[in-house]
Amino acid sequence: MKIKKSIILTSVTALLGLFLLNACNGENDQQAERVEQERQELVSNLENLKEDLDARIDELGNRIEEAGDDVSESAEEAYRELRDDRSELERTIDEVKNASQDSWDRVKTEAENVYDSVSNQFNEWMDELNN
Repeated sequence: MKIKKSIILTSVTALLGLFLLNACNGENDQQAERVEQERQELVSNLENLKEDLDARIDELGNRIEEAGDDVSESAEEAYRELRDDRSELERTIDEVKNASQDSWDRVKTEAENVYDSVSNQFNEWMDELNN
C-alpha cells in the first residue's frame, strides 16, 4: 500500500511539473511573439525615418554643392548633424534587430528615444532650412 501511494504521489508530481512547464512555455511563446511584433514595428519606423533622412541629406548635399562658396554655415552644420543622425539610426536599427529577448525592454526604450530625438531634430532642421 505504501508503494502505491508513493507511485501515485510521484506520478501526480510529475504531471503537475509537466503542466507547469507547458504553462511557462506558453507564456514564453507569447512573450517571444510580442517581442518579435514590436521589433518589426520599431525597425520599420526607424527605417522609414532613415529613408526620409537619406532623401533630405541628398537634397541638402545638392544645395550645398550648388551654392559653392556661398553656402551658409548653418546648412553645412545641418548636413553634418543629419549624417550623424543617420549613423545613429543605422546603429540603432542593428541593435533592435539583434536584441535578445532578455535585453528587449532596454533596447526598445533606447531605440524609441533615438527615434524621437532624431525625428524632432530632423523636423527642426527642415523647418529652419525651409525658412
